[in-house]
Amino acid sequence: MNLRPPTASLWSLSIATALLGFLLNLVGAIGGPFYLEPAQQREASLTREIALQSARAKMIRAATAADELAEHLRSLVFSISVAPNAPETVGATIREILTRAFERRHDDVRNYLAQLAVAGAVDFPTASREYEALVTAERANYNIDTYRAANAFEANLATRMVNTQGEAAIKAITLQGDRAKARRNAARRGMTLFIIAMLGSTLVFFATMSATARAKPEPVDAARASGAARLIANALSQLRARSAASQGEPA
Repeated sequence: MNLRPPTASLWSLSIATALLGFLLNLVGAIGGPFYLEPAQQREASLTREIALQSARAKMIRAATAADELAEHLRSLVFSISVAPNAPETVGATIREILTRAFERRHDDVRNYLAQLAVAGAVDFPTASREYEALVTAERANYNIDTYRAANAFEANLATRMVNTQGEAAIKAITLQGDRAKARRNAARRGMTLFIIAMLGSTLVFFATMSATARAKPEPVDAARASGAARLIANALSQLRARSAASQGEPA
């Protein structure tokens, strides 16, 4: 029964260990783009979505508050009364203010639509065309129905935006949990790759140290060493003889 020499077996083990360590290092190096980066991209995507939904909710809330403030100011204008004995100029001024407030109340709604479009809450061209059609109908034939239709558009829009703002805020809160999970997943994958790379480096280190410890210098052959010394001595003697002959001196 033939047995492999212990030294050969140990060398094979060192080579296998070093190869395994190299493969683990390779996995740790190329695992980032294929294993870690998708988890990090998922976390970054959720972070952007949370910021977007939070900003959207804030913008809708601010636009709705501004519209409600403008409506309140318009109602204050229409609450102005004229004293029975007031001069005619006062009455004319009050009537002009009321007329301007009535005619320009649509500008507040247009501004409201523009702010909601910036927040991504409405399709501005479609909503604007719908509202302008109501304004045109009111100006062409002003009556209680056309007046209420224009006002109902604003009221319905504000109601929808309150619901949209709440949905955006709830979605931002819900995504917080998903982002926390994605962050833990990314951290776990990063730690896994770090451990794999460290394990590979450790295996390569121990395999190198083991191979260095087992490497022994070959013994010097005394016969070969003495023969080489004699050859060197003969070569030196011949070199001196030739040098002396060239100078005309006896050897």
